[in-house]
Amino acid sequence: MDFTDKQFSRLSKRSLQYLEKLQQKYTEEFGDFITKAELMSIIVRYSREQLNNPD
Repeated sequence: MDFTDKQFSRLSKRSLQYLEKLQQKYTEEFGDFITKAELMSIIVRYSREQLNNPD
């Protein structure tokens, strides 16, 4: 899934700040940089899986 700047501009300021915090945590945990687009792809994929396979 490809996220454009227009899609990111639709996010609230709070959501963008949270996304940046997740970016920092990912870098701390794995020692590797992840873009906001990559991170959002992971979040969307995980959310879809949770909807399709609720526990």
